[in-house]
Amino acid sequence: MDLSALILFCVYLVNIILLIFILFYKNRPRSWPFFWMLFLIVIWQSTELLNIIWFVDLEEPILLFSVQAGILPTLYLAPAFVRLAYSLFGKWKNVSNFKKFLWWLPSIIMSFFVFTPYNLKDLMVINSRFYYVTGPLYYFFAVYFVSALAYGLYFLAKNRKMSGPIVRRQVAYIFAAVAIAAVAGLIFNIIFPILGMYDLYYLGVNSTIFFTVIMTYALFRYRFFNLKMFGYQIFMNFFKLLVTVFIYYILYLLFHSVVMIDFSIFQNIVFFLMVIGLTAPFVFNIVSRLSLALFLSPNNDIKVAIDRIVDILRSSRDLDVLLSRLSKEIDRVVDFKEMFVYFSKKKDLDVFYQIFPVGERLLNKADSNLIDYLSRKKQIANLAEIDYFFADKGLIEEMKEMRVDVALPIFYNKQLLGILLLDNDGKLLSIQELQFLGELNKYLDIAVGSLLLYQQDLSNK
Repeated sequence: MDLSALILFCVYLVNIILLIFILFYKNRPRSWPFFWMLFLIVIWQSTELLNIIWFVDLEEPILLFSVQAGILPTLYLAPAFVRLAYSLFGKWKNVSNFKKFLWWLPSIIMSFFVFTPYNLKDLMVINSRFYYVTGPLYYFFAVYFVSALAYGLYFLAKNRKMSGPIVRRQVAYIFAAVAIAAVAGLIFNIIFPILGMYDLYYLGVNSTIFFTVIMTYALFRYRFFNLKMFGYQIFMNFFKLLVTVFIYYILYLLFHSVVMIDFSIFQNIVFFLMVIGLTAPFVFNIVSRLSLALFLSPNNDIKVAIDRIVDILRSSRDLDVLLSRLSKEIDRVVDFKEMFVYFSKKKDLDVFYQIFPVGERLLNKADSNLIDYLSRKKQIANLAEIDYFFADKGLIEEMKEMRVDVALPIFYNKQLLGILLLDNDGKLLSIQELQFLGELNKYLDIAVGSLLLYQQDLSNK
């Protein structure tokens, strides 16, 4: 097995694992269209593995038949992608059966010519590699494949702005995945064979790993990492590891060249490993502190913001000052447009009035889906996620009407005392931002509840 076959085998295993994952995924209606695309890719890769590992050493008619069979599942990849594009916006079920049939019809017609010279005319085997000569139908397949794929991308782009923030982010990832796979497939599996260059065919097959990994991440998550922060964190960890290794390399040179320790002796190696084991945590911690001092760190900024919020909540006794300072710290992490805070009335805990900024708006639990949701769920209400899962249409309409994207409940002694509302102009919050708001919510529950009780005691006195 050469390197290309090994890469293909690894890609194949990854896709098999993803297929199994989809079968047991709880939200299968959304993932089912992608399952069939991935299933077609796995069949295609199965034939390629059989060809380069087993059939390449058999008689030419058997190999030719197997190579032609490998073309069959790829015929249906493009219309399957169109179906995925429609399904992402919930529109495939509205397409008439006749139009659905028309999308699949070219693939069905060309399937009857797959095992004929009109598809692949001849096959050449050189140094345990096979190269095929295309027939006239291959050109039509190329045009159909590119056209259907382009229409699917056009449909995604056309409907992207009308969808929710989560679907918009998914579409962005899908564009990247399809672009990588389509360019690789077009170049190595269609254009190069047509031009007579056959030795890079396997690269088109192997490039599907980027497609499946990116698509799986896009379609099976509704919370996404902030890639800038995520990439920066990887860079910082690599930098810290590199500096730590370099320090111990310098230490090794000192022991070896200056102290003249012979590391060919087993006892000396054990001694050096013990020195590394005992000192590595301290060295790595020093390097981490040094890197934070030298470089900007978005992740550390979140930690600093949480520490500042804790100090604000602990030290403030004036509610207006507390909320004003709190909004500034939240704005360092979450780029919100407006923030509103409501507290329940003393005499009627089901009625909430706006206290920040000072206003006259009231929310009644009996009439508010949002108050009812926060009371029942006892967790952050994120409009993007509620809209994505179609969880509560009344709640979705109310939050959109109020221009609220995120609502944090403020509990004390299991009683909903208030809510903090954020309008971030419909932008999708990253995992890091949601984790920050989750930490903030924990401190709010304790601090604001204690502050209200403190003010009530003062008023009673």
